[in-house]
Amino acid sequence: MKHFILGTILFFTITSTLHAQQTIFDQTFETLEEGANVLKLKKGKFATWGKGKWQVTEQKKKGNNKSNKFASSDGVEGTTLVQYANLEAGATYEFSVAVKITNAGGVAWKTNYSVKAMSGKKGDSHEYGGDILKEPGEGKWKEHKMKFTVIEGRERVTLSVYRWAKDIVLNVDDFKLVKLK
Repeated sequence: MKHFILGTILFFTITSTLHAQQTIFDQTFETLEEGANVLKLKKGKFATWGKGKWQVTEQKKKGNNKSNKFASSDGVEGTTLVQYANLEAGATYEFSVAVKITNAGGVAWKTNYSVKAMSGKKGDSHEYGGDILKEPGEGKWKEHKMKFTVIEGRERVTLSVYRWAKDIVLNVDDFKLVKLK
């Protein structure tokens, strides 16, 4: 009887947790063809600010959590991978993404990058959350997570990963947005 009661409680806990979360998008890049233009995806469209180019890179077990595929930028200065989402005011979301910098040649400042969730335009923006990493190093994946609640009038949210330096490759994996409540 004790096991039945514990099993029932566990079942309802898992079920209620699953219903409380809704995945808005989850791009792991695993199903995409190597070399595919990330900016031309039909579902879960990405964009870029500036002239950066993004493609799917395949390297066995070199992605985040030992996956095989991830998105990589070219070396253009000031490249950004952006995802836009129209979200529900008052709802809470979690944005997560993994980032790895390569091709910095050991120059620490060239590994600087930022991850942000924001709304609005220059001069009238609201930052829901963000990380600015200074000299995080190169060649290792770093996972970022941020929870935020959408403000009325700020439902159009921009999720971005940005790096400054020229000739540096910005690698992105597990780009995900989940509605929590």
